[in-house]
Amino acid sequence: MEADAEAPIGRRERRRLEVRARVLEAAEALFEHRGYEATTVADICDRADIAYGTFFNHFPEKLDVLRLMAERAVDAVVEKLEHLAKEDGGLEEQLLGLFTLPAEEFETDDRMRRDFIGKIQAIAYADSPEESGRRYYAAFEAYLAELVARGRVRDDVPIETLADVVANTVASLSKSWVHFEDFPLRERSIAAARFLADSLRPPA
Repeated sequence: MEADAEAPIGRRERRRLEVRARVLEAAEALFEHRGYEATTVADICDRADIAYGTFFNHFPEKLDVLRLMAERAVDAVVEKLEHLAKEDGGLEEQLLGLFTLPAEEFETDDRMRRDFIGKIQAIAYADSPEESGRRYYAAFEAYLAELVARGRVRDDVPIETLADVVANTVASLSKSWVHFEDFPLRERSIAAARFLADSLRPPA
């Protein structure tokens, strides 16, 4: 009897997640190709095939869609670091994989996409909840702490300092790509990963 009582709640939650996913998919396509400012809530609703009022059942305003996208971008970095911490690859190999990830996703000559990614970054680093920023840095700390424990990363520098250097380098490379159209993101990312791998290894 209890299972029957809970079933409708499960269906409602699935429906809620489905609608939210459609809104995010529609908003991302519109923000990327039309621009955030030029996209209205009505545009998003039309593309997602939902009623105008339904949008506000999920997001208080358009900016909250961008905030959720920024949180998901942070989630992707956290998941990548958690995965790397379990792998047996060498330090340079792992950092190359981490640093070139944005290059694989961002490389494009589309100005609108570049602007869209820039807005995601601005929200992620300036307007996201404090806990989101803490998760971002905590993920780097946990990843590097695991490598210190395995003897792959030097233990004579505080983990917090190492995390600051690596996390901020990743962020800085992506922001430079957004602001400078001729910024060679992949080339700089590879160079930074190799430099940091050399710097992070335990002293001989």
